[in-house]
Amino acid sequence: MKLGFILGLCITLFGAHVFAAVALAKTGQLAKNKFFRLAFFLILNDAFMMVGYAWITIIMNTYDFYTEGPHQDQCLVLLHLVPASILSSLWMTFSMCLQRINATVVVSKRILTILTSTIAIGLGFLFSHVYFLSRCVLEFIRKVQRVQFPCAPNYNTQKRFLLFADTPNALFVTFIACSYLVLIFRIFHKRKPMNGTKRLSELQIQQERKAALRICYNMITLSCIIIVTAVSILPRTSYGLYINFNGTIDDDIVRALNNLLLLNPLVDPIIYIFRIKEVRCQLICRCRSNKTTPLGLPMQSANATTSTSRTIVSGLATITK
Repeated sequence: MKLGFILGLCITLFGAHVFAAVALAKTGQLAKNKFFRLAFFLILNDAFMMVGYAWITIIMNTYDFYTEGPHQDQCLVLLHLVPASILSSLWMTFSMCLQRINATVVVSKRILTILTSTIAIGLGFLFSHVYFLSRCVLEFIRKVQRVQFPCAPNYNTQKRFLLFADTPNALFVTFIACSYLVLIFRIFHKRKPMNGTKRLSELQIQQERKAALRICYNMITLSCIIIVTAVSILPRTSYGLYINFNGTIDDDIVRALNNLLLLNPLVDPIIYIFRIKEVRCQLICRCRSNKTTPLGLPMQSANATTSTSRTIVSGLATITK
């Protein structure tokens, strides 16, 4: 029952991430809007994490934690791949914060532009996986020094693993929170000088309001992502530190906190659908196109109606951009 639920959830989340990625790609904004591009990479990274998590769930519910076999080596690899995806996800979220900070500056800062570029995101993804896979390779080479059963809950709560994996995660969550506070300060500081709006034309005032509204929407989206990220990652880190100080471990709590890591990819697609207007319009368009055609109408009329609805929705997506 538990295996079927988690697998079904992973498959559903993978499908939701694929839909969100396709919807963002169809908007045609990936080349123009850097925030969309960062969200697109974050979606792909979360989808990749779902594959690894589903695989390790099958292994842990099929084999015994404390028996030797090839499944222990598979657990060893997956228990490094999943944290690598989490670390790269945190790097992408941090880049989204930096991008929003850069958007509040009149003259774009070159360092922030470089850190939020596609090359920097790719290097961050590559570094996080090399960082974890290098430890995985060392574990394979030095089998005598590693924990005997990697599938067991005490493997990823040992002090060496916590210092290697959870410490960078906690640091990135701290950096994200700090950059978010800077972002809030920048936004409120930018909105203070509104007394000079009387000197602007009506068109300029409307453009300023649209820009402020767009920043506000992106800030709400980013707030949701940051809160979900902290709630899904910090409890496991805190309990791991508690285990090493207290010396006792509860397998059920460890599994529950590991499953809590699913909260991040679980909520992210909902955030993208309800907070990013273009993705929401793609969902509405898909739902309308899947409606059955009334019996009394010819096929040509139905196709025309569907085409018209798509045009209307597409138009709405671009009016208040």
